[in-house]
Amino acid sequence: MSTQTPVFLVASLRVEDMTNFQVGYVAPLKAINDRHGVETIVATPQLTALEGALKASVMAVLRFPSQAALDAWYADPDYLPLIEARQAATDQTKSTIIALTPMA
Repeated sequence: MSTQTPVFLVASLRVEDMTNFQVGYVAPLKAINDRHGVETIVATPQLTALEGALKASVMAVLRFPSQAALDAWYADPDYLPLIEARQAATDQTKSTIIALTPMA
């Protein structure tokens, strides 16, 4: 795998407090994403389950230029308080964040 292979982050979140999620997480996230070259592919509460039980109320797919970019974004000191805000506004038993690396 090249160091420039894009990595995708999939966030499947069960938001319990939409106001605090929007104000404390979504609003300040754009500047951090821009700084790390993150592209938002989709972020929406408009979900339709084709199969299985839908636990999420919001889903997002983000594209990072590389694994190093994802790691730097996640460790960014400005992002750390946003993690806490996201976790406080979501049900952690029904939320998942995963990273996907395309196969060569």
